[in-house]
Amino acid sequence: MDEVMNVGETILLDGESLSIVTRAGVEAWVESGTKYSRRYDRVRDPVSGEPKHRCLYEKDGVDIPYVLVSDPDSDEGPRVILFDQESDASQCEV
Repeated sequence: MDEVMNVGETILLDGESLSIVTRAGVEAWVESGTKYSRRYDRVRDPVSGEPKHRCLYEKDGVDIPYVLVSDPDSDEGPRVILFDQESDASQCEV
């Protein structure tokens, strides 16, 4: 499993920075014709310790991958969206 850390306002994957994107952000990429790819990885839920799946996006021409987060305007603010099963992760599709 990859090590995920939240350090201040930066999310790290094995010591490397991740950017964040919401579903609305991915929809904006689609509308503007921005090329990207999507993949899933397994991480541990920081609350339960259970293995979960997470959506990572790689945008053409950008070196730092994006992780899917909830809407920052929600009551809890932006949180990494985790799925119990990889089949649930199909919700990452826009």
